[in-house]
Amino acid sequence: MAYSVNLLTTAAECDAALALAATELRDLNHRGDNLDYTRENTTDSATEIQAEMASLTAEIGALNTIIPTLAAGTKARKTNEVNLRRATNRQADLTDRQESRGPVALLTRELDLAQVQVQITETNAYIAAVTARKAVV
Repeated sequence: MAYSVNLLTTAAECDAALALAATELRDLNHRGDNLDYTRENTTDSATEIQAEMASLTAEIGALNTIIPTLAAGTKARKTNEVNLRRATNRQADLTDRQESRGPVALLTRELDLAQVQVQITETNAYIAAVTARKAVV
């Protein structure tokens, strides 16, 4: 974008514009670092959640196949029913966590990071334009 730096007529105006831009750039860099950190953590979590969900789906399927074949009231059946409840509850918990740590959350964090990176690039272009104008006034 072409900035209207020709409206800056003194070095003091340039310095004021540069000070504001420097503050903005510092904030953007900090936000970018934080987003990158959370993106990395979300990547790990999303991968772990998907792997555990696949494992739980297989376990629940196996338990649903085994339990009907066991005699009612036996210790083996009760143990497998408890295991099925635990696996089903864990699967529900992971499904809830996917909203904040799953693939969609990861993509949202990646988008946020990409947007901040574009803002950083544009802020640096602004600083370069104002700095060039300051050299002329």
